[in-house]
Formats: sequence, structure tokens, C-alpha cells
Amino acid sequence: MSTAEADLETEVRRLRIRIIGLNPRQLAEAGPNSPQTGAGMLSRRDTIAEALAQFSSIGSGGRPVPDLGDQSLADQVVVLIEDGMASSADLPETQRQESLELLLDAAIRLRRSLA
Repeated sequence: MSTAEADLETEVRRLRIRIIGLNPRQLAEAGPNSPQTGAGMLSRRDTIAEALAQFSSIGSGGRPVPDLGDQSLADQVVVLIEDGMASSADLPETQRQESLELLLDAAIRLRRSLA
């Protein structure tokens, strides 16, 4: 297992705990580290939705991510990251590392944005 894979597994655990710990009110609010858009700060829910789309574009061919509700957000994050890790296994080593690093960077940004 590479360092990036081990770090991704750690981020998956952290994200699952962080997302599960958010109640509906907190999901609707912008976090102190939420990304800024032209319309203002993104809610935590929207931040997660954007991250889901990014995880999908990195490891799942950009397939649309369905809105399954707040109760499924943590599971969706985990599944898309793990799917990206699995799909990178078939790539040449250089591309595999790039893909894993992209997933890791996106996962870390999401976790920090949800703080």
C-alpha cells in the first residue's frame, strides 16, 4: 500500500466521522472555512455536493452523483473515494499516483471546509 493510499484511507475515516457528526442545521450553514462563490459562502451541504462531483470526475469518469439526502452524504463520499482508489489500480504507476494525489487533495480540502 502506498503512502497516498494509506493517507486516503485515513481521510475517508475522518470525513465519515465529520459528516456523520453534522446535523441538518449545520449542513445548511456555511462553515468558517467554506469556499466562497460569487453568491457568497457555500453551505456545508453544497460543499459536500461539489466534492462529490469532483471525486466522481477524478475516479468515476464524471458520472452524475444523485442527491440521496443528508443521511447518505457520508456514504457517498466514502464510496466515491474508494471507487476512485480502485479505478486507479489499473493505471500506469505515474498516472495512478497522480490520481491518488488528486483524490487525497480533494478529500483534505473537503474535511477542512467542513470544520
